[in-house]
Amino acid sequence: MFFTSFLPLWITILFIDTLSILQNSENLYTEIIGIVLIILMNFVFLIVIYRSMASIQPSEYKKYRVIEAKQEKSLTSEFLLSYMLPLFVFNFTIWNGAIQFLIYFVVLAFLCYRNNNVYANLIFEFWGYKFFDCKLQCASELNLSPIQVILISKNNICAQKGNTIEVASLNKPYYIAKFLKE
Repeated sequence: MFFTSFLPLWITILFIDTLSILQNSENLYTEIIGIVLIILMNFVFLIVIYRSMASIQPSEYKKYRVIEAKQEKSLTSEFLLSYMLPLFVFNFTIWNGAIQFLIYFVVLAFLCYRNNNVYANLIFEFWGYKFFDCKLQCASELNLSPIQVILISKNNICAQKGNTIEVASLNKPYYIAKFLKE
C-alpha cells in the first residue's frame, strides 16, 4: 500500500519524464527507465493489493461491536504536506536527482513499514474505501478489552456505532470491514 500511496507523485514524474523526452533527444535513459519502473511497480503493487484483499476468507471475519468511530479526513492533507511535497524538489530527468530521490524514498519506505504507517491511498479512494479510527469490542468475548484499530471500509462506520460488524485483520492495527448492504 505504501508505493501506491504516492500515485499523484508517480503521475507527476511520468508527466515530467514524458515532457523531457518530447523536448530532448539526447540521454533519455533516466526518463525511460523512470517511466518503465513507475508503470511496472504500480502494476505489480495493484495486483498485490487486489489479491491480498481478495484472499481474505469468510472465516477470517470476526464480529465486533463498534464503540467509537471517526472518519480519518486529515490523513490526506497530512500525507500530502508531510511526505509528498518534499519529494517534488528532486530533478527526475537527471540520474543523480533520481538517485537522491531513491535514497530518500527508500528511507521513507523503511520508516513507514517499520512503524506500520499507511496514509491516504488514492487506489482505495477509487475503489470506494475510507479510513476510520475505531474502538471495537469483540462480540463473542465481552471480557476482552476493546481494541483501537484503523478500519478500512466502503460503509460509513460512524453510522454503525453500537452495532455489530464483521472485520478481518490485514496487518495490525489495520482491519477491513465486510461490506454491509444498507
